Amino acid sequence: MKFSRIIPFVLLASGISFAVPWLGVTFKKSTFENHLALNVIGVHPESGCFSAGMVAGDQIVGVEGQTLTGMAQIQSAVNGHKAGQKVKIEIVREGKKKTLTVALTERPDDISSLTGSAIGSKIAKFGENFYKNGEKRKEKPKATLLDFWATWCGPCRKTLPVLANIYKKYSDKGVEVIGIADESVDVLNDFYAHQHASPYPLYRDAKKEMWMRYGIHAVPTLMLLDKDGYIKRVWSGAPTEYMIEQILKDVLD
Repeated sequence: MKFSRIIPFVLLASGISFAVPWLGVTFKKSTFENHLALNVIGVHPESGCFSAGMVAGDQIVGVEGQTLTGMAQIQSAVNGHKAGQKVKIEIVREGKKKTLTVALTERPDDISSLTGSAIGSKIAKFGENFYKNGEKRKEKPKATLLDFWATWCGPCRKTLPVLANIYKKYSDKGVEVIGIADESVDVLNDFYAHQHASPYPLYRDAKKEMWMRYGIHAVPTLMLLDKDGYIKRVWSGAPTEYMIEQILKDVLD
């Protein structure tokens, strides 16, 4: 099943001074009695929904005593609470309605076990292995593009000047670009000196920890992160500058 057909319930609170709450379910939109319903596909084992007894196959049909008619109702219910506070969720199971009292929990950084995708997880912290331009890191970027690449990869070489142009055009607007490779320092430095001197920070993932954590199997693979470091999009193949600019609109507007 493609991820685009599943919506992970990873809803941020309106502020960031406290833990980010979430419901911790994935679902597909459906209908029940002529109104919106959410068919539960998965429930994260550390979520309040799991503790309240929600299981795959349940239908969410109401929230806080109101029939579910739009996603804004659930967004409002989650955004209006902190982790630890409770939300009443009405479900249908085997044709019978039931109300669950869900204590919102903190959203974990890694939710790939629930969604089957890196999308929705928070990027891991980088180590000290920036071999070029590490001093250019932004403290609070509005958006970040990660480029998993290799010196021997033809499409990667086509991608590098595209990302360099994006960086030059959008860095002042809060966009950060980070190249991530796993080859030896000598190979990477030689490529930088004689092939392409990327103007943005370059990171050496020597043990491929990030590659394995996020299931990177092809290069180039790019990730788009929002201002909070959560992964919004993942795609492989050499992109055009126009394509990246359109994608950036999702997080810069």
